[in-house]
Amino acid sequence: MVYNQDKLAAVKQSDRSLFSQPFEAARNGALSTNSSTKRHLSNPHFADNKTYPVHRWVNWIAGFSWKFAGEVIDRYIPPGTDRSKEIVLDPFAGVGTTLIEAQRRRIPTIGFEINPFAHLAARAKLEAVLVEPSAFRDQVNKYVSDLSCTEKIIDQSELEDVPLPKRQPPRGFRSRVPFFSPKVERKVLLTLDYIDEISDIPTADLFRLAFATTMVSFSNYTYEPSLGSRPGAGKPLQDNAPVVPTIAAKLLQMTEDIASYRTELGDFDVVSNFDVRLQSFFDGSKDLDNDSVSLVVTSPPYLNNYHYIRNTRPHLFWLGYVSSPDQLSTYEHQNFGKFWQTVRDGEPVPLAFEMPILAEQIEQLRGLNIHKGVYGGGGWANYAATYFNDSNRFVRELARVLKPGGTAVIVVGNNVLQGMEFKVDEELANIAHQVGLKGRSDIVRLQRVGSSIMGTGSRQKVGHRIELYEAAVTIQKE
Repeated sequence: MVYNQDKLAAVKQSDRSLFSQPFEAARNGALSTNSSTKRHLSNPHFADNKTYPVHRWVNWIAGFSWKFAGEVIDRYIPPGTDRSKEIVLDPFAGVGTTLIEAQRRRIPTIGFEINPFAHLAARAKLEAVLVEPSAFRDQVNKYVSDLSCTEKIIDQSELEDVPLPKRQPPRGFRSRVPFFSPKVERKVLLTLDYIDEISDIPTADLFRLAFATTMVSFSNYTYEPSLGSRPGAGKPLQDNAPVVPTIAAKLLQMTEDIASYRTELGDFDVVSNFDVRLQSFFDGSKDLDNDSVSLVVTSPPYLNNYHYIRNTRPHLFWLGYVSSPDQLSTYEHQNFGKFWQTVRDGEPVPLAFEMPILAEQIEQLRGLNIHKGVYGGGGWANYAATYFNDSNRFVRELARVLKPGGTAVIVVGNNVLQGMEFKVDEELANIAHQVGLKGRSDIVRLQRVGSSIMGTGSRQKVGHRIELYEAAVTIQKE
């Protein structure tokens, strides 16, 4: 199939808004990527979350900023309306940024998340209003009191001098270098023993989250930004590291934030209206009624093959969510768009819906670097087709669950496969038109950095500079 470069360029460079154009007109040159919204919405990058209470508990590379989520909610469900009768949905809840911003505004919300570590984070944040700050601080102080002396003994003597923990390292977990040094591992297991004895579930969840969000810092691994060994990043192994002080510092940060959050929310007794479910949106959306959701604020996985499951593999094993590599595969296949590694070896995956220009682009990708085998265009074409098939399925489900007049705001970025640019935002907007919704794409962040898969396996250079950006795709149901 011959790829029509001129036609695609016309689609990508048009300045007209999708909101006023039918699908075919948009496909033939009326598609807009409008940067004007950048003046009205905050940069969605998650960096702001690192310093803001509650959101700062987890540094989640796939997240977006609390400020962006809050501004979108206030725009489409403004203060002064009866917010208790609305529903905010995040189909890819991550660590709960959208859910918390809805909770702050007392708007009922529901999220879906397949990664158990991210689900723990979102659930623990939502449940934080149930935790009494002084009791939580007492629990933190008890943890420090009970384990600080033991940590000093471990630091100063042989492990034989320390009582054996009840917990054992996860049997199915393997790593290229020992994930924890022997002394650090003993401290970790004793910490997990302590957490196992906490009877209050929200408090125990917060302790687990504090451990999970700090564990890489005292391990022999590091994020660069993907998870890899410290020696692989030019860093030395850690023979020993402070575990109790590190976890305690995170817990004290949580204590401070819980107190301020409870003060902000005041008399708050409708926690049951805030839910995050450990399942994929495709599986869980069947429980949502037709025309029931007022607003969707979300950011699905990008077309960049960032492997969320592999990069949280230690967390999943050490928290006890998985016990074998086979269980990880289940989560990989539930992931939106799958991963290149899961589809590269299969039969050619066709685009399952009618979008001729996108289909032509995927076919051109399929013909690149055939001599590279699965590392060439064929494997990446399967990945792209699977991703856009899931995108089509996602938008069609939004068309079902959104109320008339409801809105979805979806943050995505463009990406590059084998040197070819895919503007995911424009494709989502056009899929929306295809299923009878209004859709437009507005750039909200220029000069994005991160994984672009410029070379994807063969690491070839692209023939021209391609700027990465993030866009807010706004979809509305009339």
